[in-house]
Amino acid sequence: MSADGVARRLAELRRQLGRLPETEEPPPTTLQVLGRNRQEGSWQRLLAYFLDPKAPHRFGHAVLEQFLRGLKRREDIDFDFSRFDFEDVRVATEVPVPDGRIDLLLWCGEKWFVLCELKIDAAEGDGQTTKYARTETFQNVEADPTAVAESRRQYLFVTPGGTTPESEAFAAVEWSWIASRLRAVLDADYGSYPARSTGQLDDFVDTIETELTMTEHERNEAAKAELYVDYYDDLAEVTAAFESEWGDLIDGWGRRLAGALDGARLVEDPDGLPPVPESDVMLELSDGEDRRRYWLCRQASGDWSWLFPTDWWRHGERDEPVYRNDGPNTRVGFLHRPAADRDTVLGDRNLTFYLRNAPSGNEDFYPAFAQRFNSDKGIQDALPDRTERRGRKSNVLEATYDIDVEEHGDLFTAYVAALATAVDEHVVSNHELVGRIDEIYRQTREEL
Repeated sequence: MSADGVARRLAELRRQLGRLPETEEPPPTTLQVLGRNRQEGSWQRLLAYFLDPKAPHRFGHAVLEQFLRGLKRREDIDFDFSRFDFEDVRVATEVPVPDGRIDLLLWCGEKWFVLCELKIDAAEGDGQTTKYARTETFQNVEADPTAVAESRRQYLFVTPGGTTPESEAFAAVEWSWIASRLRAVLDADYGSYPARSTGQLDDFVDTIETELTMTEHERNEAAKAELYVDYYDDLAEVTAAFESEWGDLIDGWGRRLAGALDGARLVEDPDGLPPVPESDVMLELSDGEDRRRYWLCRQASGDWSWLFPTDWWRHGERDEPVYRNDGPNTRVGFLHRPAADRDTVLGDRNLTFYLRNAPSGNEDFYPAFAQRFNSDKGIQDALPDRTERRGRKSNVLEATYDIDVEEHGDLFTAYVAALATAVDEHVVSNHELVGRIDEIYRQTREEL
């Protein structure tokens, strides 16, 4: 598709995105933070805890009563109870039976019991509800199902959508109904219960509601995902074009910088220096008073795009220039990181420019250079206005520059222009700063 055609398609995508409401993702519930928001065992333990009037939540019988009253009001369930039963109600989880384990059991002596099979994502096991409806033994608890009249035995199959169970003895119940019963406790008399307990109950209800229904934010995200699918071919085309241009920037920023800097000159294999690696370029820059100096641009490494004079990267034993991490060495240089800082470049349109003291070269030089550099008054006096010395050992200087796409026409030209400004302010027009770094580098090497 032509560039104009893609532009029209993306303009329509922008219009459709503009019609979607602005939403924020809600704070996660505790179970979501812990990654247990879809764990049946976690929901089971919390529900049993709040239903148990003897648990230390200090809701007393309030949660149990709301739950039982809700059962009594349901048209699909024939259930009754007395408030005098509350003192004798017992609650248990994972109750063994001959053919499995019951998720949740509530019972009041021989008067009644409520057996709950709880599901979130899993389906009913093979004949599971049928087996539970026929069981005549509850193990490890003081409850006898055969002692309870059949009309007082209640079986609940709790699922997100009220799925119909295999056994007709079970009533299909939605988790949203459970949440409504728990929410009713909070709505009835919120202030009379401990803040910690009401917070925990509210958080559990929020987990149920957010996991089983889509929030406005989730609906918004789903709509955006659909747009991505609809416009996938267009997005893939422009993404491929961008990646190609971005790769060219990483592989060739040094050459492009030479064209954007006043007085910069590309040189190949200058006398007295090791051969320049094929992926890199060497610049000759003014060093003040009509002197020239060689600076290596390490291209093709978007995470570590170095710019340094050849006498700031030296082998620790042979005392000769190095262009790679050929240890032991002493390495200091300016740096930008187009790949590592990609989100900042694309999102904020900012370029971050560093002076870095490489920590991996020499374990003695590294802390000694940092200490001397960070305490030097001459460095502070020579810094450009937007540059900060933060007292660190590695990135000893840091400055941020706007990438002005509107002024320069495209992101890549604007990036190089911002980089050229950074290099000019720290190198080309700042011989005082370069001179102080020279002196600190020399003193540190001599000291070691």
